[in-house]
Formats: sequence, structure tokens, C-alpha cells
Amino acid sequence: MKTINFKIKYFLLLVFAMTLSCETTELDLVTDPSNPTPDSADANLLFNAAQINFTLAIAYNEDNEDGLNVRAAEAARMQHLFGAYAGPFSLTSSSLDESWENLYLGALKEITELLPIAENNNQQGIIGAAKIIRAYTMVTLVDIFGDVPFSEATQGLANPNPKVDSAQSIYDAILVELDEAIAALNTQNVIMPANDLFYGGDPSKWITLARTLKLKMYLQMRLIGNFSSQINTLISQGIIDEASEDFQFQYSTVVSPNDSRHPYFALCYDADGADDYLTSYYVYLLKDDKGFNDPRLRYYFYRQTTTVPTEANQFLECAGLPLENFCYLDDLYWTRDHGNDNGVAPDQLLRSTYGLYPIGGAFDSDQFLSVTDTNLSTGNGAGIFPFMLSSYVKFLLAESALMSGTTGNPKTLLEEGIRASMSKVLNFPGPVDAAFAASQTDVDDYVAYVLGEYDAASSDDERLDIIMKEYYIALWGNGIEAYNNYRRTGLPSDMPPHVSTPGDFPRSFMYPAIEVNSNSNVSQKTILTKVFWDTNPDNFID
Repeated sequence: MKTINFKIKYFLLLVFAMTLSCETTELDLVTDPSNPTPDSADANLLFNAAQINFTLAIAYNEDNEDGLNVRAAEAARMQHLFGAYAGPFSLTSSSLDESWENLYLGALKEITELLPIAENNNQQGIIGAAKIIRAYTMVTLVDIFGDVPFSEATQGLANPNPKVDSAQSIYDAILVELDEAIAALNTQNVIMPANDLFYGGDPSKWITLARTLKLKMYLQMRLIGNFSSQINTLISQGIIDEASEDFQFQYSTVVSPNDSRHPYFALCYDADGADDYLTSYYVYLLKDDKGFNDPRLRYYFYRQTTTVPTEANQFLECAGLPLENFCYLDDLYWTRDHGNDNGVAPDQLLRSTYGLYPIGGAFDSDQFLSVTDTNLSTGNGAGIFPFMLSSYVKFLLAESALMSGTTGNPKTLLEEGIRASMSKVLNFPGPVDAAFAASQTDVDDYVAYVLGEYDAASSDDERLDIIMKEYYIALWGNGIEAYNNYRRTGLPSDMPPHVSTPGDFPRSFMYPAIEVNSNSNVSQKTILTKVFWDTNPDNFID
């Protein structure tokens, strides 16, 4: 499988490089190359592997070996959910095993191993960046699972059954660790990682990311405390506020010997056609919600066919059913409604799919070529996974300013968030037909419409709904933040209902089977268990 091959590639690279670093001329090795010590291992290689495993665990998409982002996006109506929230084709304990392993046996373990090595060699930049990756990993785990192993994790055989720590205690510890990371990165003549896949060895951008992660954490806890002072301090110190500081993973166009293209591109632009369905509601937001097309529409989604579904030819099993009005959205957008689990027909060359942004797919210029057509121009998979973009930060600040009174004007921040998102998407690298490209006038008209809605809103709740909907649209490609926002705010308020038998909405994910079955200190929990920052009522969302 692709996941296994990807992991093997980096494992072999790591072991090979570590083996070369063990200096000895004796056949009877003093240092075992498969169990490196601080004198023999290379912190740069471990950091490189940690970056890869961190991204892999979150962003991967390959049928039932999906990363955490896929499962979160399904719950948040960003990707099509096939059946129940905790059904056999979506969120199960076994479907989370790969991501859990990539984080705990991959990224977190590699960071635990590299820190003493980097300390021994005074590589403060590696220490700082690694601690930030660990912090981002732990915050993601807490936000998705709640209480997870932390203080006793990654100790290997010394402690094969680590206990879970309370989610709030992990947040508290991570806030301290981020300050430690900033201090390390502020060291004079700081030595940065040799292969920094995120910021190219720029310590100032890592520091900005650390502050931004703290901001995100404080805002996530908005319902349980007043963190306005901390947020205002972070704003004054400097957080991600321009595209050059965006925290994103850049994929390439390389296919062989190992596929390093965006995983959504690899899944939906291969010889089998588009494997994923687009979810109707999300396409509707850009196509019809405002009465005119969102300027990002042709960048986000690609239509493969001029075929219109009819009784004679349609493969969209949900079309025409009383509760399912969005499977075919007109204008040749073939989608599926949230939760629809009717049979899957051979429509991989008909269903609409991911476009140029953010996966490096095709810009929609009415070419109506299938994803398998060699004449179709694409970005060849050179997409990004958008962890935390400047546009996201603007929307977070707008929410904070509106609901907590922190620095900034919420309306101004809303506009800045929309414009930052538009700039990111409309300038995304790849083949774009100028005749169909969005113009500055299109962007200005869109902004004017949204700000008009904001001015017409009669309450802060209505204004927050507008902010969160625009944030949701800008999040395309990042289902984790959409899932977090939905549980925190319940917005956007017009999320469509599940069309079948949904079961319980996951207020958190169940623990992976591999952890429950192997760790005597971890007992399975239900998906109704709330994360500590979620104080909303039990049936708040569905």
C-alpha cells in the first residue's frame, strides 16, 4: 500500500544515514547502527523523518488508510461522508491506526530521540523547530481525541503502557514548551535544520508559528476562560499575517520511485478516475449560496463531464429523493449529499473532483476532460497541505475581537481574511486559463456582498455566523480546523442534516484499536466524549 511504501522509504533512508554516521573500523561494532546514540545519530535526519511522519499522519488520503484530516473533514461536511459518522466506511477505531502510529511511533518518537542529540551538539534551531512540531502534533491529538498519552509517551520498552494525560494539562504543558522553543530559536548564531521542509531554515518564521499556535490554543479555549490578555500580547509580538509565513507542506510532482504528489491528487487523478465524491453542501456554498459564483469556484472544483444526470443515465443514486436535493447541483456539478451511502456506480469519470487549489489538480475552464485524459493540464500534484495560513489567522482574530474584545476590528479582520484567502487561491501555481480566471472586480464584489451582510446582521451571533462561514470556505483542504470550529461555535448555522442514519456526532474520535489493544492503561471511550474546551450542550451539533 502507498502508506506502507512511504513509511518504508523514510525508515530505510533514516537507518541508512544513521549507519553511515557510525564511525568505526572494527567488525565488532561498539555502537549498534539500528539503535543510535547521541554520538552516532544525526538530529537532522531524525527531524526530517519527523516532518514527514507528522504530515503523513494528518494529510494522507488513500481509501481506508486516511489521515486525521479526512475523518475530520467528513464530520465537518467538507468531504463526503459515506454512511454513519462512526460507520464502516468512515470513523472506526481501526481506521485511525496508521495516523496514530505515524505520530507516536514516528514523529513524536523521532523528536524525543533527536532532542538530546541536538542538545549535545548545541543545535538550538533544531531543538526549537522540533518542539514546535511536537507541540502542533499534541495540540492536534488533544483537539481530536481529548485525553491522550503525553508525559509517559515515546519511552519505548521502558514504559510500553503509557497513561493518558488530561487534555487540559497537555495544553498547559505545550504552552510552556512553545515558550522554550521560542527561546531556543532566539539563540545567537542559531543552527537550523539542514532540511527544513516548512520554512527553509528561517528561525523568525518558526517563532511566528509558535506564537500563532499559542493564539489558536487560547482561542480554542474561549468557552472556558478569558485569555484576552494573552491573545493581545501575541498579536503585539507578531503572528502569521502574510502568505510568506504560511505553515504549509509543499508536495512535488515526483511519481517514482515514491509518489510525493499531494495525496488527494494521487487518489483522484489516477487511472481509476476520481475516487472521492465532493460533498454537495460545500460546492453549493461557492456556487449558489450568495446568488453568484465565488471567485474561488473554478480553482477549488473540477468538472469532468458535460453529461447531465437523467433517469436513463444517472449514476447519482440519491438524485430525486425527497431529502436529497443537492446531489446534482446543475451546471454539471456531480456531488453527493452528507451521509449518502447508496450504492457506488462506475462514475469515477463523471463525478466532480478536487481542482487546482490546494491539491495541484486541474483549473476548471469548461474543458470537461476526464482526469485520465492526457490532454488535461493540471498542477501535477504539486499542491500543499494548509496547516495554518494567514487567512485562517485573520478569521480567528475576527472571532476573538468580536466575542472576546481583543485587539482589532472584527469587520476589518473579516475582510482581510477573505482577501488573503482570495489572493492565496487565485495566485496558486498551476495552469489557469485567463479567460476563466477570477478578476479583482470579482473579488471586490464578493467582499462587498459579505460586508453588506455583516452590516445588516442584528446580533453578534449573526455576525459570528458570517465570520465562521467565510472561514469555513477559506479552509478548503483543512478539515481539522473546520471540525474544531464546528464543535466550538456550531457554525456555519446552515450545515445540512445527515440524509440517512447518522448515529452520534463525534465530539471527539475514539481511540485507535492498536492503542486500546496494546496499552493496558488505555480504555476505549465513546465519540460523545467532549474535549475539555467544548462546553457546548450534548445535542449542540449533529
